[in-house]
Amino acid sequence: MLLEISALLIAVAFVILTFYLIRTLQAVKNSLDEVTNTLVQMKIEVREIGDEVKEVVEKANEMAVDLRTKLTMLDHLFSSANDVGQIVHELTSSIKESATSLIASMTSFKNSKKIAQPPGRWHSVFEGVIAAVDLWQKVKSSRSNAPGTR
Repeated sequence: MLLEISALLIAVAFVILTFYLIRTLQAVKNSLDEVTNTLVQMKIEVREIGDEVKEVVEKANEMAVDLRTKLTMLDHLFSSANDVGQIVHELTSSIKESATSLIASMTSFKNSKKIAQPPGRWHSVFEGVIAAVDLWQKVKSSRSNAPGTR
């Protein structure tokens, strides 16, 4: 009888163990099914993200090419502006030199007693121009000598 009770207890323990083992394996199977579903969804999302990243990279490359083109155009524009600036500088320098030589010749003409002064209207105009130049030089020198000026 003891042997029969022991066999019965072993059988009951085996049934209980099998029952809990089956429940544990079902829980593991459910977890693995969820992991599989998650991985499938992640694969789909990774493909979508990969496609979007490719589009973004292509657009960024297009923008970079466009930007390079526009920067090249701006480089040419600034180069042309530099050339224009140099030409304007040379022009103003030559005008300044011409004006200086004209003023010097007018002043020397005024101070020269050897040249006969022509009578008439042109003589008066010429004297007026010389007087205006002298006045301008005096005003300019008084401004530069005045206190508080730079």
